[in-house]
Amino acid sequence: MINSSKINLYSYVCSIFIMSIVVISLICSEALQIQQAKEPFRGHLTRVTIQNYNDYLLAIHCKSRDDDLGFHILAKGELFGWKFHVNFRYSTLCFCGFSQRQINKGVFIIYVASRDFYRCANCTWKAEKDGFHGYGDIPTRGYLFYNWLN
Repeated sequence: MINSSKINLYSYVCSIFIMSIVVISLICSEALQIQQAKEPFRGHLTRVTIQNYNDYLLAIHCKSRDDDLGFHILAKGELFGWKFHVNFRYSTLCFCGFSQRQINKGVFIIYVASRDFYRCANCTWKAEKDGFHGYGDIPTRGYLFYNWLN
């Protein structure tokens, strides 16, 4: 008889323990869903800066799939920049169109996660006479990414 009551007590304690685990799991799951609804998963913060090194006014118009960053005119030495979080699918893409007065200089991909995610968290672009130079997190080492169209 003592063994039977010990088994019943053991079953009762195990049942309470398992039910407690289930209840705690449900509460945590609900809390996580509420938190994700408030702030969905965000990738690392990326900054993009464009600086004009030319003697002329450079007009730029930058966009992504979700945002139009507007039209800006940069004099020599001026810069324009923005920051964003790379999406969880690593498909983030930003592009800009450039012009000098009525002359189209080109539309270039400024940030694409497949190319730039590991290249730079602070992506710097310099508009120079020969074209558009990209700098990664090592600012002294830039590369000519795009030649101007005109």
